[in-house]
Amino acid sequence: MFEPIVDPVARDRSTKFPLDGLTFDMSSMPQKTLIAHGKAAPVLHSLGGVQIVRLSRSLILKSGTSVLASEGETMRYVMAACPEVRLPKVYRYFNVDSPSSYFGVEGYIVMDYVEGRSLDSCWDQLSQEAQKDVVTQVAAMVNQLQSIYSDSPGVIHGGISRGMWFSDYGAGPFPTKAVFEKWINWKLALSKHLKQAAAEVPDISYGRFVLTHGDLSPRNLILDADNQLWLIDWGCAGFYPPIFEAATLKHQVQFRSFTQLLLPLIYNNIAEMTQLESCSYGINRVVFSLPPEMPEAGVTDYYRRKTVETVENQEIYSKK
Repeated sequence: MFEPIVDPVARDRSTKFPLDGLTFDMSSMPQKTLIAHGKAAPVLHSLGGVQIVRLSRSLILKSGTSVLASEGETMRYVMAACPEVRLPKVYRYFNVDSPSSYFGVEGYIVMDYVEGRSLDSCWDQLSQEAQKDVVTQVAAMVNQLQSIYSDSPGVIHGGISRGMWFSDYGAGPFPTKAVFEKWINWKLALSKHLKQAAAEVPDISYGRFVLTHGDLSPRNLILDADNQLWLIDWGCAGFYPPIFEAATLKHQVQFRSFTQLLLPLIYNNIAEMTQLESCSYGINRVVFSLPPEMPEAGVTDYYRRKTVETVENQEIYSKK
């Protein structure tokens, strides 16, 4: 497994960060200036197409070819809709063109720095009582997220769905429930045809779509000094059937004790789990086979268009 790049200076209390001591309006700072500050900032975490740097004592910048501005939109939506879910406050987000990357853009998100320990670094050291408290907090956040409904599936404000159940390349977008169900049943049919799913698994029909995080794992949870949990990394979030959250949790490969404690506390319908797992081969091994009603998505062109829309339409929070 690849190890992230981490600069210890980024967590050193004596470090002077690029924006410390400056008076600035985050909403009007030119993108090039913000990006330059990011390049000068020490790295909190860098792995693959994601880099997080420390802009100041209170701000971080998340960026990279695997980062999309839609994650910032999602976080802002969650903060407004789910007050009991603790997540960093977002101040600005945008995409810039990046022709060589898969999505055709590189995303930038400015948000609060949350002081604390990543749960993956301390889970095994916690007492059983502390572990139970942690999963109770996570379950409460999941249950509040799943109290928010939508008639349409997918990323908030539109986009390519990402995460374990949408392949390494993403899938969609899914403008309607009908399109989503066409896609998932196509993947089920492929799995059956290739003898990777039981023939008797029934076709899938979902009654509702709820807000899901899409990547529940100790690496995406921060435990602060008051033992309160913060949920980070919202790049896979959106409106999906509730079973998707449990299925992603079930199949995470690390921290099995975390999964075993949390899974019984969130929505987990066994029949729906079996149906979704039966689609896995079609989703992940026959990635680009799509139903005739669903033409292949122009991922790069889609996000280049969204780059312009995001800059024109987003409401930006200022921090001075």
